[in-house]
Amino acid sequence: MELLSNYSTREYNFTIWFFRLLLLIVTTIIVLVFVLNINETVTVNEGEIVAGNPQADYKAPFESQVVKIYVKEGQPVKAGDTLLLLKNTDYIAQKAKTKTEIEYLQKKIRSFGVLESAVQKKKSSIDETTEITAKKYQLEINRLVSDMKSMDEQYNFQKQRLSSANEKYAGDSILYHKDMLSKYEYNNTRDANLVLKENMNAVASQRNRQLSEKNLAYNNFTKEQNTLQLTKVQLDENAQSLLQAKNDYQSQLIQAREALDKIESELNKQGLIAATDGIVNFLFNTRQASNLISKGDLLVSIAPNAILYYAKVIVPEKDMPYVKSGLDVRLKLDAYQRYQKGPINGKVSYVAERKENDKFYALVELSEANGFQFKSGYAIHGDIVVQRLPLYKYFIKKLFKQFDQT
Repeated sequence: MELLSNYSTREYNFTIWFFRLLLLIVTTIIVLVFVLNINETVTVNEGEIVAGNPQADYKAPFESQVVKIYVKEGQPVKAGDTLLLLKNTDYIAQKAKTKTEIEYLQKKIRSFGVLESAVQKKKSSIDETTEITAKKYQLEINRLVSDMKSMDEQYNFQKQRLSSANEKYAGDSILYHKDMLSKYEYNNTRDANLVLKENMNAVASQRNRQLSEKNLAYNNFTKEQNTLQLTKVQLDENAQSLLQAKNDYQSQLIQAREALDKIESELNKQGLIAATDGIVNFLFNTRQASNLISKGDLLVSIAPNAILYYAKVIVPEKDMPYVKSGLDVRLKLDAYQRYQKGPINGKVSYVAERKENDKFYALVELSEANGFQFKSGYAIHGDIVVQRLPLYKYFIKKLFKQFDQT
């Protein structure tokens, strides 16, 4: 009985401790489910390391000659240092020719200005002549009208005198035929009547001459005005032709100046200037037979003192809505066996708005604390941390996602 009692007590104690341990485990699991946070990630299986400031290659911008070399291989250089001096004789000749053409066009344009000024002066002179001619004609017409008016008055006066003289001559003629008037008195009356007729005819002739002069003055004035207007029209045509020719030369001048700017822009490339700090790791071979180089020949290569790298990762299209700038990224290099130094940390710096080569991508700024020796083109893969979720939410989301897929 004693042995049975001892066995029952040990079994009872074991059961109590077992349930206590089970309760502790269950409690721990429940706490972890509600307290523990897990990263929800977007998996990227494709990507590469890219150099942000790769080696700078300086190529010949055109066919030319190497005039002077200022650097040596292995020499450190700074941004703004002159590396090589080139000489392109064709561009130099084109520059001189274009400058000569510009000077010629400028002289031609100035000469057109002189001709336009001369044409304008002639037009002003014609306007003045037209005004003077009009005034002269008006004065002449006023004089002739005044003289004609005076002639009309004399003509009317002579007409009245002739009427009286005709009456006296008719009366004296009757008296003379009745022998009541002497022949001498009759002849005097007849002669006086003839004189009045001659005077009246003379006045009429003078008035007709004045009318002819008026018509002639009008014809001459009209002819002179027409000649002046025709000359002015010709001058206007000449001015239009000069303006058209001047515009053509100005267009040619603009084109010549643009060509000169392009030539000078090319000539400015004769001096190769370092754009960044670095070390010369390649230099054009100066020992070759000729210093002539062709367009596109590599002249100098400068390696930067420190290369900055970033990652370019391919994002699945279905995950694009979740990827945003600023998200944490955990990447792994395929180049390091078994991930010797752990993950590469970074942050999303840019998310593409459109596809490139039928794929969406994102750029990742890498942390400076990463201790890797990067090389441009290294393959990478990893995860983008979209958000952190409590464990229970994470499992619920995965569960519903699994149901949606089925």
